[in-house]
Amino acid sequence: MNGKEQKNGKDLGPEQSLVDVEQVLADRGQLLGDRDQAQVDLEQAELDAERRNYGSDELSIGSRFDDRQARLDRSQATEDAQQEALDHSQVGRDTHQEAIDEQRAVNALPASLQPEPKTSNNQKQAAQDRASATRARAEASLLRARSALIRAEAAEKRLRQPE
Repeated sequence: MNGKEQKNGKDLGPEQSLVDVEQVLADRGQLLGDRDQAQVDLEQAELDAERRNYGSDELSIGSRFDDRQARLDRSQATEDAQQEALDHSQVGRDTHQEAIDEQRAVNALPASLQPEPKTSNNQKQAAQDRASATRARAEASLLRARSALIRAEAAEKRLRQPE
């Protein structure tokens, strides 16, 4: 936090900390997702190799392959849904970070270029600015909520799937 932010009463440190924590958690989620995707890819490669090694004439082997393929397809669908959720969530964090960066840029302006104090003359513009900022925060929250919903749906699908 720079001195000007503190002097203007616009300490953005807590908001920045929140975005940083959210990003760390998302990075961890991405790493876990990458690990899980690698496992699905490995299992798919193993199944494909087994199919090449066995003749397709044996019905029992074919049904076993079909069951494994169905499980792998469900796992892949889950991974895809989780990746989509991570991507939506990242968009929300990026939007929030842009808002913080924009406010920091305004706070860093020399006093002569700082926005005018709120008066009856510029109150309408100030209200529009606040409404825009509120909308941006709401959009970011909506993206995070959608991401949580997608993760929950993926978890439900996983729990409903027979192993």
